[in-house]
Amino acid sequence: MLKGKRADPTDILLLLVLLFFLAISFVVAGFMNSKIQDVISNTALNSSSAYESINSSFNNINTLGVQRGFVLFFALLVVGIMVSSFMIRVHPVFIFIYIITLVVAIFLAIYLANAYAMLQDNPLFAELSTNNTMITWTMQHIIKILIGVGALSMVIIFGKVGGGGGNTSDI
Repeated sequence: MLKGKRADPTDILLLLVLLFFLAISFVVAGFMNSKIQDVISNTALNSSSAYESINSSFNNINTLGVQRGFVLFFALLVVGIMVSSFMIRVHPVFIFIYIITLVVAIFLAIYLANAYAMLQDNPLFAELSTNNTMITWTMQHIIKILIGVGALSMVIIFGKVGGGGGNTSDI
């Protein structure tokens, strides 16, 4: 972050890239956890007294932990964008830069949503993506989410009274 920087119109692009990275990472982590669970189930550990605890822990992580972690990161990213929108002061002439950035993010979201759909169609990851409904729902509706977050961010940034850059007086 540069010193004296007033606003960052690329926040929405950062949200998109981080959501895609998190979705892919959580699906791959869930896939690896399910493979580790299969290995433990097929070894001598499945006859031990600790097996039920290990198995239930893996099930808990694969079903609840992954989804809750993704939703937590998603919510923190959106809240971070809204807080930064409240904190910055931008002259209204820069709204076109924000609109162009939002349009670029929407076009990029189309490709990233299709990439996630290809991962979802892969037979190895198909079961995991159906179990992770929140991640799948978010990636299927990423364009609507970006439009909502981007529009709300622009309303907050440019709707403030006295929103001009160096002028700190309120009308």
